[in-house]
Amino acid sequence: MLLIAGLGLNSLVWAAVVPRLREGFTVITFDNRGTGRSDVPPGPYAIDDLADDTAALVDRLGLGPVSAVGWSLGGSVLQSLLVRHADTVSRAVLLNAFPSYTAVQDAWLDAGLALRRSELDPVAISIHGLPWSFTPRLLGDHTAAAAQAELAAENPYPTTLAGFEAQAAGLRIYDSRPQLPQARTPTLVLAGAEDVLTPVAQSAEMAELMPAATLQVLPRGGHAMVLEYPDDTVAAITAYLTREQR
Repeated sequence: MLLIAGLGLNSLVWAAVVPRLREGFTVITFDNRGTGRSDVPPGPYAIDDLADDTAALVDRLGLGPVSAVGWSLGGSVLQSLLVRHADTVSRAVLLNAFPSYTAVQDAWLDAGLALRRSELDPVAISIHGLPWSFTPRLLGDHTAAAAQAELAAENPYPTTLAGFEAQAAGLRIYDSRPQLPQARTPTLVLAGAEDVLTPVAQSAEMAELMPAATLQVLPRGGHAMVLEYPDDTVAAITAYLTREQR
């Protein structure tokens, strides 16, 4: 199982769920270009380029075709992978993903970029972003919310401003909709009913365009439901992938 992380995130974001996933899969995590221990070449990074990077990694490891899970930006990378490198992926899960940016998502990204360029403390930036990713269940517990935000300061490989900007520039102009009818790999489009950053309507739009897609909406969970509700999210992912495998 290949896990593709979201905007500005590196492979460590999966740390809490990797042990559970390893119970049934060989798990591959990696850092997209511009994050973690990967290089930070000059941007912008087109989503198709990130997909090419991912396909090259799978080829180099000699482990394809793989089951793949793409979260947020990782979902955009996975959509491109399904079109450009269909032989690389046997089954896919688009997790809290989207086909193209809306005006609200553009404004959200502008605000995030401005905060990073201001050199504000990473924990404060993380706290500012929590309402877009987590539900009132976590936000109402300030001790838990603060602990979640402080993980940003504990990351040993923080994403540079240059890396974040380069990923953001490619993401905000990506539109998968014209190509999605070509994506014929069995795919679960998995959304949380409480996701306000990538609303369920965007998942439904992708599922309608993909010939072999199944839409599943979990009754609880926002954009970061894999962190807030890991049991529910992992159960849905593994149930789909093992069912398809059988």
